[in-house]
Amino acid sequence: MYKILAFMSICVLLIPTLFAQEIIDRPLEAKYEKAIYIYRDLAWATYLRASRRFPEARDIYQRVLHLHKSSAFTHSQLANVSLAIRDIRTADQESRLAIEINPENPLPHFILAQVMFKRTMNSRQKNWKPVIEQLKKVTQLDPDHVDAYQYLGEIAATQEDPNLGKQAFKQLTRLMPYQPVFFLRLGNSYEDLGYSDKAVSSYERAVKIDDTMWQAHESLGRLYTASYELAENGVYNTNDPTAESIDSAVEKITKAILAYTKMRQYAPNIPKQFDKMLGIFRARLGSLYLTVDRPQQAIDTLNKIFTEDPKHADANYLLGLSYQEMKDFEKAEFHLRNAIRISPERSEPYNALGYLLAELGTDLEYAIDIIKIALKKEPENGAYLDSLGWTYFKMGKNELARIELEKAVKFESESWEIQDHLGDVYLKIGMKNNAIGAWRKATILNPENEKIRQKIERYHAKIK
Repeated sequence: MYKILAFMSICVLLIPTLFAQEIIDRPLEAKYEKAIYIYRDLAWATYLRASRRFPEARDIYQRVLHLHKSSAFTHSQLANVSLAIRDIRTADQESRLAIEINPENPLPHFILAQVMFKRTMNSRQKNWKPVIEQLKKVTQLDPDHVDAYQYLGEIAATQEDPNLGKQAFKQLTRLMPYQPVFFLRLGNSYEDLGYSDKAVSSYERAVKIDDTMWQAHESLGRLYTASYELAENGVYNTNDPTAESIDSAVEKITKAILAYTKMRQYAPNIPKQFDKMLGIFRARLGSLYLTVDRPQQAIDTLNKIFTEDPKHADANYLLGLSYQEMKDFEKAEFHLRNAIRISPERSEPYNALGYLLAELGTDLEYAIDIIKIALKKEPENGAYLDSLGWTYFKMGKNELARIELEKAVKFESESWEIQDHLGDVYLKIGMKNNAIGAWRKATILNPENEKIRQKIERYHAKIK
């Protein structure tokens, strides 16, 4: 009971400040007597409303209006409790009366907006424009009205209106900067508008506040992936003047991997497809590292896949290439043979294993056989023809080597490795000028390769 009395005493102190200006001028005695009744009833109604005893509060607000019909405050409160008990008609009527009396008060405007929202949701013809205009009126009167912005955000999602969503959620992030969901929704709006960078910033802010928000991690993963793919295209398309650096591509796919890892960690009932996706991304990262001669980083990345899934074809294939670069030929052969067993329909592992055996000078007949398997699948692949020609060269079959390498050049004219191999073969069969020509082409294609330059210098030294 003491809590009720304390609450009412506070109300009695506060309500006069809200209500005093609305008392009609009368002789002092009458004014005073009327005010006492009004303040008492309003205090009790406020308590009932706070206690969610809405029908009782409604009855008292109606009684107060019999005493003072021009009270915008009371009309607003009656509208509020009517809305709470789903008396939409009364809520509509009373909020409009309150607005008529005091159009600068945001409360009745917001109640009316809620009424309009409910009616629009239940109607077949959903015209959201009047509702939006009413909510914007609320925010004009009260720029910090959180609830109004939330309603605008919901309408934006319903209507697929990212501009409206951006406006609403931008204000909500300003007013409630520690609520990650508003940054998530703002990011959604930016993404729908095509502002990827701003979307990423919003999602990053969301996970900074709450690292368990898997929806934001998923969105980040998707955007990082898109950004990475653009960077990757630039890395492999050397003719593109806007091409991004390999480091940029690595950074972006690393971020994508981290985002999807976080999503997998926190998302309930995550589909298994994301595990597969993570494997693909790590494989692509490993491939990037190989492209720029960072085999150890490739191995570190790819071994994470192999540990989780030893039968991952890409991981085994790329590990084979990486270990070959690190001169760990035993592991290289192990993983390449694995790749063939796991995915015998693919051509790359056959060629890679054949080339490795050629470089080692072991089991060359078998190397020829498996390279031919790769060529049967892709007969115009210059890299495979190079492997075949180089293996013939290692076997001492120089004329066969020349034939295959000259074919290879036709399909891969920009490959410095093929030109280098062809130069070695030409020299071996006595076509010295051709050898010099091939090596010079190789140095043009790869000016930083000192080994090829030294071959040319050694040949010229012999002539002198």
